[in-house]
Amino acid sequence: MKIVHRHNLTVVSLVLLTVIFPLNAKELMLTGQISSSAKQIVSAPQASRWQIQIQWMEEEGKVVQAGDPVVVFDGANEQSQLEQNKESLERLLLELEELKLTQELLVSDAQGRLTLAKLEVEKARIEASVPESQVSAYDKGQYDLALQRALLEQVKAEEAFNSAKKERVSQLQKKEIDILKTQEDIDYLTMLLGKMNVSAQFTGPVTYAMHPWSDEKLAAGMNVQASWKILDVQAIESFQVETWIHEVDAVALQEGMHANLTLDAHPKKAFVGHIKTLSTQTESRDLWSNSAYYPAVIEFASAPDVKLLPGMSVRIIMELDNDS
Repeated sequence: MKIVHRHNLTVVSLVLLTVIFPLNAKELMLTGQISSSAKQIVSAPQASRWQIQIQWMEEEGKVVQAGDPVVVFDGANEQSQLEQNKESLERLLLELEELKLTQELLVSDAQGRLTLAKLEVEKARIEASVPESQVSAYDKGQYDLALQRALLEQVKAEEAFNSAKKERVSQLQKKEIDILKTQEDIDYLTMLLGKMNVSAQFTGPVTYAMHPWSDEKLAAGMNVQASWKILDVQAIESFQVETWIHEVDAVALQEGMHANLTLDAHPKKAFVGHIKTLSTQTESRDLWSNSAYYPAVIEFASAPDVKLLPGMSVRIIMELDNDS
């Protein structure tokens, strides 16, 4: 029985093919590539605009050391905004100190008027407490009226004092909110700028990603959108094989199945492995066909005795059960 893999035969060597050879058991032949389980995928960061420019990228294929810079994005706009916000923050902090002094003076003034009003009440109360037998009815009436006026002024002074204290709290809170918002903007822009310069997390080669629209390698000077894959850095250790399996062929495979592996760089050597993971989620591979493909990872049974590098092509032969 013949199984035909539905990959586009015109794609470069990374395209995965499935072919059946007329042996005693059915065989599914795939191609994959060497990768490392220790992989750093660098994506375009979120910026203050919908696109961001790649300013610089490390040379593709170069083996970088952990900590080396690999890509720099244009952060001029964010840097400009950051400087403006820092200046605004300094201004707001000065305004806060001035506001504290101003509001404190207003509260102190209101408190002083309240103290004076209370003294006037005490004075008026003493005068109003003089017995009627010792003053004329007219004077007694004037003293009582003065007491009522003093009490009214005290109420007004208390209201003004309480209002001044509330106004102080309100004005300071508004200014502190402005400061907090500006500080949050500074922290956010600082975080963004920190993502504009990306360093390698592993020691290994740099591999550029493809532009999702034009199918060309990304390069310095291009404008990209947030979350686009820009490049990856794979460690030169913990090697495995990545492959994609057509949705029709995937039904015959499962995790743990044996795989025979041959490296195109070392065609006379044979290696064995097994399917470590077989995704349950499909991915579209527009350049191959309109079908869906399942990503899979094949693990070597033992470390190969040859030098491996991420990106090396691998031929994979899966032996299927006769009733598959």
